Amino acid sequence: MYHVLILHFDDTYFYQSNLRKNSFAEIDLRFLRETKFMCSEHQLKFIEKRIPPVQSLISFIGKGEYHYISFLFLKRIKEPFALVIIDNHLDMKASDGNFIRCDSWAYRAGFIKNLKQIFYINSSNIETNPSFMLPVYLSIDKDVIDRKYLKTRWTQGKISPEQLFNFISKINSNTRIIGVDICGEPELDMEELRKSETINLSIIRILKSVGIKKSA
Repeated sequence: MYHVLILHFDDTYFYQSNLRKNSFAEIDLRFLRETKFMCSEHQLKFIEKRIPPVQSLISFIGKGEYHYISFLFLKRIKEPFALVIIDNHLDMKASDGNFIRCDSWAYRAGFIKNLKQIFYINSSNIETNPSFMLPVYLSIDKDVIDRKYLKTRWTQGKISPEQLFNFISKINSNTRIIGVDICGEPELDMEELRKSETINLSIIRILKSVGIKKSA
């Protein structure tokens, strides 16, 4: 059993109607200010209160500048787990306790009690055959995909969507996935949004093929 959640920090997903048909909940956060690239602790707590207390989420969180929202989902996990980050950037810059940034959320996540391992996947190791002893939370930034397939606003990797799908399929076939978030949406370009929606729907289908099992 899984649940698709969509967070609206801007209008991106309003142009992805087929994706929205798959959602069990959508949260409109467009009225918030000062959330792009970084977020204060006060704002972060405000956002957290609006996320439904549901396990096994596939969460769509928008452009890469909102990747720090992953931290909120990781905090909720109540068992030891491994974090697998698929991203063209390693968001491990140190940050203080007043703000969380899109380039520091993984650093902050390292202090979460139940997070025991972090694996970073990019263009250089996407072809690996992963094996994990712990249940996995999967965080995907689509800037890992080559620009010839999808144009995001960040510097991008060199993989194809098929390589990304194959890696997710390998994890999904032999590991318990307890949650997923996806970011890396393009700018408001209709052709790029169409490509992005196709990738998003494919990720949902892959996960649904086995099903995300709820964490204990």
